[in-house]
Amino acid sequence: MTLKQLIKYLFSWRLATLLIAAVAYYALPIKDCCQNFGAHLDSNYLTNIWANFAGTDFLDLARLGYGNTLKPATYVFFPLFPQLINNLTQLTHNYLASGLIISHFSLVAALYFLYRLVRLDYKEETAKLTLILLMIFPTSFFFGSVYTESFFLLLVVLSFYFVRKKLFFLACLMALFASTTRFAGIFIWPALIWEMWRERKNASFVWLILPPLGLFSYMKFLFTKTGDALYFLKVTPDFGPNLVISKLVLLHQVFFRYAKMLIFSSHSDITFAIVLLEFIVGTAFLILTIYAFRKMRLSYSIYMLLSYLIPTFTGTFSSQPRYALTVFPAFILLALWYKEQNPIIKRFFVAVNIAFGAIIIALFTRGYFVG
Repeated sequence: MTLKQLIKYLFSWRLATLLIAAVAYYALPIKDCCQNFGAHLDSNYLTNIWANFAGTDFLDLARLGYGNTLKPATYVFFPLFPQLINNLTQLTHNYLASGLIISHFSLVAALYFLYRLVRLDYKEETAKLTLILLMIFPTSFFFGSVYTESFFLLLVVLSFYFVRKKLFFLACLMALFASTTRFAGIFIWPALIWEMWRERKNASFVWLILPPLGLFSYMKFLFTKTGDALYFLKVTPDFGPNLVISKLVLLHQVFFRYAKMLIFSSHSDITFAIVLLEFIVGTAFLILTIYAFRKMRLSYSIYMLLSYLIPTFTGTFSSQPRYALTVFPAFILLALWYKEQNPIIKRFFVAVNIAFGAIIIALFTRGYFVG
């Protein structure tokens, strides 16, 4: 797949998301939290909707930085992404435009290098399918929003791509940037340790000090600012629960909680679709994570396990459909599974993903789905 072809496909994907958002404008009343999007379906509305919820927090951080002017929950967001928005705004003079530019350019680069990464082990069909299944995933619209998904995926993919190419300094540098972007960036570190141990005759292990420095530097900043280096784990963001270390919830307890919600909650309530999606993704990615240890490189499996398991300690699969976007090995496994299915199952799988995607985009752009 050439870069030109990739951009062409992404352009079609972007148009499809905008079309769904336009239909949602007429189909759903907007919630009070999102009245600032605008009262008319115009270009302003169709750009503002992609900086919803946490997107607003990233833009506020880019403008104001961390401090008393913002709510304490913003400390859950790591600094690199909003800092990049701030830097680019020196040229664009528009924070929203800067955030969207970074997300879209990061997405193009992330998919290009993901394709090349998959091609190191699999044929072209599998590499293309990996990209397709990733982009029809119900929450893939976050890649085109002012969220960290695109940028973080790029850093993750580059880290694994560089370590596979034996460019160990670059791999560790990308992991450093990843751990300055999201807490999940630290999950790359054990994977890199394993990859470099395999190549220990050629690897310089000194570079392995780099990946955790992003996290440690932010923890040092938090300690100076708040007196608590782990403050980002203890504040409650608007989009989900906090992780309280003294009250970790085990995985079987999470499944039990979702079973109760699916049985006893109102099936006609609009949030039921969200609960169902979270449960399906939580279950599917558990199966894929287990399967990865049989079918994939150990480094990929380690990254998958940590990316899946740690967020569940909050006691919920909330945000799991969004976090899954950057767990690229899962989509390689899905591509391998998809190839073996008959046409009916393939069409059903694609249809379910697109249907859920349309529903979630509508809910997100009208203020019902936080993500």
